[in-house]
Amino acid sequence: MVPFVVQICAAVGVVSLFSLWNGQKAINELAEKVRNHVSSEVAIYLEAKLTLPHRINQLNLNAIESGSLNLQNFDQTGQTFWKQLQLFEVSYVNFANPEGEFIGAERLDDGTLLINERSRRLSDQKLHVYQTNNRGDRMQRLATKPYNPLVEAWYTDAVKARKPLWSAIYQWNDKPEILSISASYPVYNQSRQLIGVIGVDLILSEIDQFLRKIKISPSAKTFILERNGLLVASSSAKPAFKVESGQAKRLSAIDSPDSMIQTATQHLMQRFGHLHQIQRSQTLDFVDHLGNREFLYVMPWRDELGLDWLIVVVVPEADFMGRLYENTRITILLCFLALAVAILVGLMTSRW
Repeated sequence: MVPFVVQICAAVGVVSLFSLWNGQKAINELAEKVRNHVSSEVAIYLEAKLTLPHRINQLNLNAIESGSLNLQNFDQTGQTFWKQLQLFEVSYVNFANPEGEFIGAERLDDGTLLINERSRRLSDQKLHVYQTNNRGDRMQRLATKPYNPLVEAWYTDAVKARKPLWSAIYQWNDKPEILSISASYPVYNQSRQLIGVIGVDLILSEIDQFLRKIKISPSAKTFILERNGLLVASSSAKPAFKVESGQAKRLSAIDSPDSMIQTATQHLMQRFGHLHQIQRSQTLDFVDHLGNREFLYVMPWRDELGLDWLIVVVVPEADFMGRLYENTRITILLCFLALAVAILVGLMTSRW
């Protein structure tokens, strides 16, 4: 019986080890596919979301050049912007001139559309916020508040660059708890004198909401970084900024309250020295401070108007290993059961 039992034990051991190794390999391959899929999905979303504001600006620029949109007529301009919010999923369409006059259409979180104006004809140099009806006509005035468009990045960046661009991420002057980025186009007359700047805003919390909808695994995180290490958006329930005295302050990913985002960024900084060094997609893994292995994928994302971001996906090995460990336990139990049955049958056969 001894040689017979030794052979069975050896066979069971080899099958168990092979099962564990094969399961680990499958987990690594699955994690990589998940990371690649998620990063590609985020890239496609950014491409679609961030192309739209420039298309709207180009439509308005063409209308200005053809004379069908008169920027001196704030009633017509405001209603045009309002109609564009009806057609396109953006947060704000606006125009400001060097005198500080401003006209814009705004979409609130509940879908309500407003028209906001600051102009000489209103005399008080404040922003007037109007409710609108279903045709875009102004109804009652909801609020009057201080506002100066000439100090916000959406205006100043375009004037300085003298060309279409993405502004720096900035907080709204009249709503400092909001962070956004604007596709801004300077508008010039035939003498190359500045008429003003048209812009379309994208609120960063919209990207947060999209990232949270992506289902990867129970503890996985997806986030977007600027090359300076500041967070753009993340799937974490914890915000990518903090509010101090009513002012939204952007966070460095290393200072994020989410430990996984913080640890992943630290690993990228240690691995590459600086985020500017990441010029192609990278598949990595690392061990966090608790000894847990994390799968990490980082992919650069750029557009033709100057954005240069990093999409990062982090998936804990434990999210996949739980099922693997369960399958391994079942495999080992079945192997021992098969061994016991084989020994019992062998004993019975030898006695016979």
